[in-house]
Amino acid sequence: MNALKTVVLCWIFIISFSQAQLLPNNAALNVQSVQRWMQSNRDFTAVIEVVDSMFTLEEELNSFDRLPVVEQDQKINSYLQQQKMLEAANEIAYQHGWKSVGEYRRLSTKLGNAIAAHFLDIKMRHLTINEQQALRKKSDPAIVAIPPADIAFVKANEVLLKNYIQAYAARR
Repeated sequence: MNALKTVVLCWIFIISFSQAQLLPNNAALNVQSVQRWMQSNRDFTAVIEVVDSMFTLEEELNSFDRLPVVEQDQKINSYLQQQKMLEAANEIAYQHGWKSVGEYRRLSTKLGNAIAAHFLDIKMRHLTINEQQALRKKSDPAIVAIPPADIAFVKANEVLLKNYIQAYAARR
């Protein structure tokens, strides 16, 4: 009987582990995650509008973004529960393979900031050193702090992103 329990537990662990492996690493920009984001973006529109309404001041948003991922997800879930949207939001997340609404939101923010940093990088190439320094000072610190790998990802996938943005705008 103990051997049977052990085998069953091992199979449960293996099945759970293998299913978890199917989800991409959404902490970093990669083509699979960005394509998942593109496919789920329209479905998340109303949910993200509600989540964004959690913040009335920019400092509230900045404080929230500095929280650990688990705390962000807890706050989002709590707010969505208050708004009676948690079940629908989780359904959208799971339907598209996101671990949480917060995970989708974090990748959206990361991608948006990387796109903005890419455009900033293009603009900087045509400026003098003094003009570059002045522009950096005026720019959003979150955009200036984007890692070069994220900017490189946007540059390498510019056509994919541009096509998506144009198609998205045309459907509005």
